[in-house]
Amino acid sequence: MVLNSNLCMVCRDSISDPVCRICYIKQTEILLNDLNLHEIANEIILRKIKDKFPTETLNTTECILCKKDNVAICRYCFSIILKNILRELNLPEEMIENFGYNNMYEENDLERKSLENEIKI
Repeated sequence: MVLNSNLCMVCRDSISDPVCRICYIKQTEILLNDLNLHEIANEIILRKIKDKFPTETLNTTECILCKKDNVAICRYCFSIILKNILRELNLPEEMIENFGYNNMYEENDLERKSLENEIKI
């Protein structure tokens, strides 16, 4: 059995844009600064992302941005994690859209899970 070293730790799909945890957090921090939120709000959002973002990975693929850390999750799962955190904090939907969240990711995930359930029957 060959172990695929480029799988998302959340959805188990292949990671097409390998970005590490640290770089995702840095990108989010830049977006937060651009939105001019209160500093405490920024800290809360970043802390929640760090808490929910997997730190361990078996992946051997390096981040395409920093070339230092290995990737753990795909951009789709990161997007969903971020969207859930922003909604949990009751941020306006317009603000969530500014983070680049796309419902297509969530819909594709639901379709895939539905298909998996059909196959099991």
